[in-house]
Amino acid sequence: MTTDRQASKTPQGLLLRSEELFRAAFEQSPMSTQILSPDGRTVWVNRAWEELWGVTLEQLGDYNMLEDQQLVEKGIMPYIEKAFAGERTEIPPVLYDPEETIPNLTHHEEPGRWVRAFTFPVRDESGAIREVVLMHEDITARKRAEEEAQRWANVFEHVQWGVVSVSEDGSKLVMMNPAYARMHGYTVQELIGRPLTDLFAVDAQAELPEQIRLTRERGHHAFESTHIRKDGTVFPVLVETTAVKDYDGQVIYLAAHVQDITARKQIEEELRQGEEKYRGLLENANDIIYTHDLQGNYLTINRACEEITGYTRKEILGGLNIAQVVAPEHLELAKEMTRRKLSDPSQTVYEVDIITKEGRRLTLEISTRIAWRDGQPAAVEGIARDVTERKRAETALKFLSEAGDVIASSLDYETTLASVARMAVPTLADWCTVDVLEDDRTLKRLAVAHVDQGKVEWAYELQKRYPPDMDAPRGIPNVLRTGESEIYPEIADEMLVAAAIDADHLKIMRDIGFTSAIIAPLVTQGRTLGAITFITAESRRIYGQDDLALAESLAHRAVIAIENARLYRSAQEANRLKDEFLATVSHELRTPLTAIMGWAYLLRGGQLEEGSAATALETIERNARSQAQIIDDLLDVSRIITGKLRLDIREVEPVSLIESAIEAVRPAAEAKGVRLQKVIDTGVISIAGDPSRLQQIVWNLLTNAIKFTPKGGRVQIRLERVNSHIEIVVADTGSGIKPDFLPHVFERFRQADQATTRQHGGLGLGLAIVRHLIELHGGTVQAGSAGENQGATFTVRLPVAPIYQKQSSGERVHPAARELLPSFGCPERLDGLKVLIVDDEADTRELLKVGISQCGAEVTTAASASEALEAIVKDRPEILISDIGMPDEDGYELIKKV
Repeated sequence: MTTDRQASKTPQGLLLRSEELFRAAFEQSPMSTQILSPDGRTVWVNRAWEELWGVTLEQLGDYNMLEDQQLVEKGIMPYIEKAFAGERTEIPPVLYDPEETIPNLTHHEEPGRWVRAFTFPVRDESGAIREVVLMHEDITARKRAEEEAQRWANVFEHVQWGVVSVSEDGSKLVMMNPAYARMHGYTVQELIGRPLTDLFAVDAQAELPEQIRLTRERGHHAFESTHIRKDGTVFPVLVETTAVKDYDGQVIYLAAHVQDITARKQIEEELRQGEEKYRGLLENANDIIYTHDLQGNYLTINRACEEITGYTRKEILGGLNIAQVVAPEHLELAKEMTRRKLSDPSQTVYEVDIITKEGRRLTLEISTRIAWRDGQPAAVEGIARDVTERKRAETALKFLSEAGDVIASSLDYETTLASVARMAVPTLADWCTVDVLEDDRTLKRLAVAHVDQGKVEWAYELQKRYPPDMDAPRGIPNVLRTGESEIYPEIADEMLVAAAIDADHLKIMRDIGFTSAIIAPLVTQGRTLGAITFITAESRRIYGQDDLALAESLAHRAVIAIENARLYRSAQEANRLKDEFLATVSHELRTPLTAIMGWAYLLRGGQLEEGSAATALETIERNARSQAQIIDDLLDVSRIITGKLRLDIREVEPVSLIESAIEAVRPAAEAKGVRLQKVIDTGVISIAGDPSRLQQIVWNLLTNAIKFTPKGGRVQIRLERVNSHIEIVVADTGSGIKPDFLPHVFERFRQADQATTRQHGGLGLGLAIVRHLIELHGGTVQAGSAGENQGATFTVRLPVAPIYQKQSSGERVHPAARELLPSFGCPERLDGLKVLIVDDEADTRELLKVGISQCGAEVTTAASASEALEAIVKDRPEILISDIGMPDEDGYELIKKV
């Protein structure tokens, strides 16, 4: 044993030890490595080489690379010969198929592989070539990338090598994958739009224009260069560029695949400088490189292990076990993978979560092998890569997809938002709350989610005990005011102190252990409806900009759920109002129609006495006028909806207008026992308006007040001038208006009492018409009531504007007094006047013919526009009276032809 130890310290022993380390490094390397003797025979390969070609060293047998005819045919042999002559050689890409050289050699279904390789010689002490090292880079996937364009979109985000696209002239960075950004120490957002030269080391910038020119000229180009990171450090890269062209052959952008070849360069340097340099390479690798014994106690680590886990080298090598680092639920997996390695040495990659010293959870992608000593397993050697961000991105995409399904599955937005909050825990947060603004601008907590249901109930109680200050400068109140998200990567104790209402509140928040928080607003059409809050505590997770983007995306989807639910409820409400209105219209039209038809039937029987016949005619006329009033209101609403309601603006005296309205409604008031009272400001001057429509406004308000005022009550109308407008106030001591109905009192088809047992008739159109007519006059109307049985007050404000006088002949007539039915009196004789009446309704034609003929006119009739044109040619009438709505051609078309 002493002799062995002494031998290991001799130059030959050190060399042997160096070779062992050298080969152990290549054995773990993901790059295919093949070592050949000077005569062309393979003496050693690593597992990556066997995986690449599907061949073991034993299966190669007497294979000699210098005699491989396939390499000759594909033009590669000159490069191989240079390598064996002692030159460092980079071999261009080639599609090599072992089956063409040695049939039935490989087990791969597709044995051919596109590879690019480089070689370097290993010399002995005398300088003679002892071995030739050939390292392959498998570029089959890149060569076949054009056939897998759809798959590339996903690969782009998760591939570990850098991928970037730049503007067609090569000046600006356009898009890149996260690996490229991480490679340079930036985020993707920081790099987009920056000059490409920012990432090239100063001494490499001069060559960049030439490399861009070659790329555009050749279409594909590869070169090595030196890049610089955000922190100023430089590193070597292998850049493979492609000029992407449109259908016209014009370059639209340049794409590049960038590989950090620091490790490769350092390996080459290590081979020249010896074992110490090789150790430096491992020490400075970005991935964790480690060994631990079969019990899980760490034996060696590199710097990355300290940086990623948060433990110092002393702590790790001082007795730290994998059970203290690996997440408890993944510990059994880690042990099982070690057991498998003892019986199956093939390369395996698996993922486990670890808990850092600071309590953060990270996901590592691990590849391990068993180190053997004297035929016995001695240790586990492993390489671990931090893939936390990649996993988070995958989890985020899955989460958003599932959240979208939940949101789309229900029109009950409160239930939906509560479900989304529960989904966010623990994927995105340890706590998730949803708050919405009520109509009175108070905050309602709609949902709280946590893995512990007991804590959810406690959180609701805590919110009731400590409601948020809506004037707070930050937090949920500020997000609701501004509509802008807030992110707190680390919640410092000072923030808790500032937010605490009292000492107990502060203690509770400290006990929870808030770590990080995001508050995202629920905004739609410029209006903030609420906010969704994500908080980490137990997981110690730190939120970043990617998390903020995810939270905002989820909030946007939640807003869609709210809007969909509100639209659905609005549609339901509109349908309900429509059904109620149709039922009301049916009732209001049928009631007078029943009286008309009944009395008409009795008159037709000829058995009524003279007094009863007069009563019948009076009843028929009164109910016909009632129907006409209903139809007039419906037509007014139709004109309002279609924008066809027009005003005939004249000079109007409000005093006389109100006097006329009072006289019109006085009979109804006296019949009901309601006292009318007026208070008139005699100093009110004339205003500009449509007299008939202004009368309609006042009459509607007075009629409404009388209808809802019981016997013995009072209705008051007051007119006065206030600054630049006049006020007309109608107040009653009637049944009043319920507070919840007051905001809807001027809406079309809305009535406080929609029941079939309601005490008052009507369609619910009068006040809607009043509001629109007042707004057309540039005024406003307001309704007020202290509640049920406490009366109501309606205040009309109309501007005092310049008067545009228009002489009006005839006395103004209040809407209550206007003729709603045809009048057949003859104010003037029409003797000898030829009149043509056109109407598709026979009863109407006959009625008009008889009425006009009684005035002495010569009347002819037509049932359609075509008949009317024939009658015009034949009889040459002087007056044409035509219906508008008729089959085939309407009245407008007839007038055009005439």
